[in-house]
Amino acid sequence: MELHVVGGFLGSGKTTAIINALKTLLAEGRRVGVITNDKGRYLVDTAFLGTANIPTAEVPGGCFRCNYGDFQEQIAQLQAQARPDVLFAESVGSCVDLVGPVLTPLAALSDDGGMHVTYSVFADIRLLRRHIAGLPLPFSDNIIYIFSEQLEETHTIVINKADLLSPEECQRIVEQARHRYPGKTLLLQSSLTPEGVAPWLAALRTPQPLPLGLKVNYGPYVAGAAELAWLDEQLTLEPPDGLEHATVIHLIATILAGLRRPDQPVAHLKFFIQDAETGTKLSFTALDDEPDWKSALPPRLRAPVTVLINARVQMPAEELRALMTQAVHETLSNAGIPYHTSGPTAFVPHVPD
Repeated sequence: MELHVVGGFLGSGKTTAIINALKTLLAEGRRVGVITNDKGRYLVDTAFLGTANIPTAEVPGGCFRCNYGDFQEQIAQLQAQARPDVLFAESVGSCVDLVGPVLTPLAALSDDGGMHVTYSVFADIRLLRRHIAGLPLPFSDNIIYIFSEQLEETHTIVINKADLLSPEECQRIVEQARHRYPGKTLLLQSSLTPEGVAPWLAALRTPQPLPLGLKVNYGPYVAGAAELAWLDEQLTLEPPDGLEHATVIHLIATILAGLRRPDQPVAHLKFFIQDAETGTKLSFTALDDEPDWKSALPPRLRAPVTVLINARVQMPAEELRALMTQAVHETLSNAGIPYHTSGPTAFVPHVPD
């Protein structure tokens, strides 16, 4: 079995790339599976993959390093139930130091040739451009340390979201990255189609040694993790006559407006909106302009409608919780939409040293 662990900072496009790689593999007749990973409870990516009928397991409540035993159990469970030829494991986007505690033990278990283990790290090309040039990034120095160390820990950097810049600018960034990261494999891609991820998929199939582990400075790592508030919420909307998508648009727009603060940047904000017929995922980061997300929603949703929200923002957790609670109340209560909520769970993840 091939096990491809995929790392990279929040919002770098890992899930989209995995889904399009899976489309190619399924078309080839391969059996596949995915393990999602997050520090929260209600995981947008798990729900999204579930609608595609992909065998999926999750490691919630902490990263693969913090929950290595659970990670092993989920691998064994998927092997027993789905017998995948190829298994992707998407690491939480604020995690560093996976090689020594996670990948090396897994590779040792597969010395009999039963498992081919790889590790690649995704980077949003816009963040990478600023980082290489020494320009200000939207996050604190401690959070930037996490981003920087993720890139150092891998042999393979996927420079993602190439569709957002001109071809000339993309090539310039690749050349700069070659000087910054000599000896690493650099893959420039847009992950929006199966064709776009083909070079990455080809690289994963090529045997390569695991990278050496990092000596992580846990001071800035722990501090950076502490500066990111995490919020998860599940809403169930039950309007008697169905739900116009204008209501969902208003809810999302209200949340976005509340979070647009230059001193408290959004690392990643994800929504999954699901009714009886459709499931739609929306994703936002601090570097995004106003994308055309409204057209992705169906014109009308059949009740009950579930809305999952995952927010990772550089701000105090209680402030994020209050902002989300107010946005939900103002939008749904004032519109007379009956709803139930799990209650927003806002917290700062613990990073063990």
